[in-house]
Amino acid sequence: MKIVQIASEAVPWCKTGGLADVAGALPQALVDAGAAQGLRVEPALFIPLYRSVREQAQKRGLELVDTGVVATAPFGLGPERARWMKIEGAEGPPVYALDAPWRYDRARLYDDEHQRPYDDNLHRYALLCRATLEGAPALLGGLPDVVHAHDWQGALAMMYLRTRYVRQMHRAAAVLTIHNLAYQGVFPGELRHTVDLDPAAFHMDRAEFYGHLNLLKGGVSYADSTTTVSRSYADEIRTAQFGCGLDGFLRARARWLLGVVNGIDTRAWDPKTDPALPHHYDQEDMSGKLACREALLKEFGLRASIGQPVLGVISRFAGQKGLDLVAELVPHLHRLGAKLVVLGSGDAGLEDRFRYLARTFSRNLAVKIGYDGPLSRRIYAGADILLMPSRFEPCGLNQLYAMRYGTVPVVHAVGGLRDTVVDPGDAALMRGEGTGFRFEHPTLQGLVWALDRAVRMYRHAPPAWGRLRDNGMRRDSSWTQSARTYLELYQALRRR
Repeated sequence: MKIVQIASEAVPWCKTGGLADVAGALPQALVDAGAAQGLRVEPALFIPLYRSVREQAQKRGLELVDTGVVATAPFGLGPERARWMKIEGAEGPPVYALDAPWRYDRARLYDDEHQRPYDDNLHRYALLCRATLEGAPALLGGLPDVVHAHDWQGALAMMYLRTRYVRQMHRAAAVLTIHNLAYQGVFPGELRHTVDLDPAAFHMDRAEFYGHLNLLKGGVSYADSTTTVSRSYADEIRTAQFGCGLDGFLRARARWLLGVVNGIDTRAWDPKTDPALPHHYDQEDMSGKLACREALLKEFGLRASIGQPVLGVISRFAGQKGLDLVAELVPHLHRLGAKLVVLGSGDAGLEDRFRYLARTFSRNLAVKIGYDGPLSRRIYAGADILLMPSRFEPCGLNQLYAMRYGTVPVVHAVGGLRDTVVDPGDAALMRGEGTGFRFEHPTLQGLVWALDRAVRMYRHAPPAWGRLRDNGMRRDSSWTQSARTYLELYQALRRR
């Protein structure tokens, strides 16, 4: 089974969020799931050749090899010809990067240094989608059996596949995954003429959205199946509260709308071998986690007794992520007897607010503004509790990383956080059931209520806390079941 995966970012080559983790891990997981069933599965990942992709390949001593496959996109602004390069020597299934420096050779993936989206984003990802469908048969050695695209940046592939390429690839299953419905790829309607969009696609039941071109809506309308990244989020996006204006359309038009919980690469995320950690540990010997905690406190310039839990936050600074609730929590840290380390960046107002709080409450709070992959791993390992008060969270990966590293999550019960963090109540938690703490309402009161429960157990019931921590570490957060579900979906669609 030949599978095309189209993504606008993928680890380790380029990343801004969880999509990159999924796109980077899913191809190998599909190979493994196929092997377990005796199936030959041949996925390939197609991404833009951003500047960061060149840098990461060079950093790893890998070569970008010209495949000789050139794709032409007949856009209204003039035909664009781009060349497919292969990242030679990369582990796992093949990764192809589209070499179009006029579109992708930039310092950031989607926006400039002032966080303004690039003016040509529509054409950047239209080129990726069109060039993938144009070049995939030659690169794969045959027509694809499945085209699996991700988010609005890949959604045009669904539209092109079922219009411009319907004769050549009518047998290919079309799957679109929504990682975050809040980002839909909405552009002025008149631009549809510049990306060779089939006229029939600009219709209220397709990609038209109040006179604008909505790529995600159009992709859903043409896909054989739309998936999203947790069961709860699949239900939530069909409601007015979480549907971002598309709830009615999704209820009426989305075919095979399924929630498939994300996994993580448990080989890359392992506290026993992680090179970013100052000390290693596993369930049999947790002494290294205590040493990681002490190292983290020292790195952030904080001091805490063993009875004072260390809280961690690793997040984009955005309203969606509930970082304003974390800011409101800071004055309560002294009463809770807790220390908090925060890593992230985003909204300039929130960044300034956290800088101010770090100066004012320096005994209890330390903040680093920016993205730092190794430091995030040290926080997962060194913290006792991870806070995720997201107002909505399609799946969330941080809670999975935290549990893998023996850190207990405190989360808002929404989307994938509800699906992956089990909170059966205090009595059951004391008996050794569950994996973390949830709260139902995204308010300061809700967050403090859940955190109070966690701190009491941490401080007064160490054996129960140890069992809770162990449950999280034992949880199967791998891609095994999710990849198997995707393979079953691909096979079902192809049998139709």
